[in-house]
Amino acid sequence: MQCMHDVIVVGAGPAGLYAAKLLKEKGLDILVIEEHENIGEPNHCSGLVSTNLEKLVPVEDDFLEHTVSGAVMHTPAGDIKLQKPGIAAYVINRPVFDRSLAKGLEPLITHARCKSVTIERGCAVVRTDKGDLKSRLVLGCDGPGSVVAKAIGTGPREMLKGVIAIENTKDTSENVELWFDKKAAPDGFLWKIPRGGRTEYGMMSTMAGFERLTSFFKNDFNAPGIEKFGGFVPIGPRRTYSDRVMIVGDAAAHVKPWSGGGVIYGLTAAVIAAEIAGRAIEKNDFSADLLSEYEKRWRDEIGKGITLGLMFREFYKQADEETLKDFFSEMKSGKANELDMDLLGF
Repeated sequence: MQCMHDVIVVGAGPAGLYAAKLLKEKGLDILVIEEHENIGEPNHCSGLVSTNLEKLVPVEDDFLEHTVSGAVMHTPAGDIKLQKPGIAAYVINRPVFDRSLAKGLEPLITHARCKSVTIERGCAVVRTDKGDLKSRLVLGCDGPGSVVAKAIGTGPREMLKGVIAIENTKDTSENVELWFDKKAAPDGFLWKIPRGGRTEYGMMSTMAGFERLTSFFKNDFNAPGIEKFGGFVPIGPRRTYSDRVMIVGDAAAHVKPWSGGGVIYGLTAAVIAAEIAGRAIEKNDFSADLLSEYEKRWRDEIGKGITLGLMFREFYKQADEETLKDFFSEMKSGKANELDMDLLGF
């Protein structure tokens, strides 16, 4: 069987698009397929990312909505303010950001849903509702509930829900606000993000829903002009490779377990996946043995942050109000400002 492409990237989110861009720069034959008709739509995610973004991609005015310098955490021990000199995080427009990453990758195949991935006679076969596609290697970047991840028998440890409502109310505050309220979100948190010309309200928890969001913030999120969206948040990665396959980004649960943020982790893993894919093609070796280097590398880069996040998440789920009060009191009297804003989920 003759493979049609060097690499097929399943999923046109940030991780998939960035990996495809890096691979195309290597002169490889890359094809990106996306189940939705338009890149970046529907939006499932917030757009708060740390300034570590600029280490990976240029930050463009087109997708930058606002910047923040800190966060106010509302906790059982009172408010804790985290402040950094200068810009601590960017507030970006995710659909516009995704489309900026897609530039130069045309033609992409959109509105093509991946149904399965199999290995047949020296090729990876991606079966879609628009026909079969063949490549030497597949990158599964198809988000939570990844078909590619399921094809290699893996998936996240846990799946949460996130909901977001954005109203057209100007908010140029320099701080994000976070609420740790176990009655409202027993295993998660709520937030308010200033977006410059708009204001975002959100919640992540197994209990997340717009009724809870409305009840907590006392806002009418059913009013005209309110943008509402949500999605699933994969927590806790397992195996992320197999023969001829690597999974990247949300598909691999490359997500901060306490906050659900995944843009920086996904882009970081995409860099590593592109490097390992290039090596596999150069050596004509697509075995799980060679591709296992991908998992080793991303765990070296972002594994510590994920592990710490999983530990905090388990602690938070089990802790009662008094335990949380003690924990946040210690944090309040300590050196919270010395923490990396990216580790905090920005």
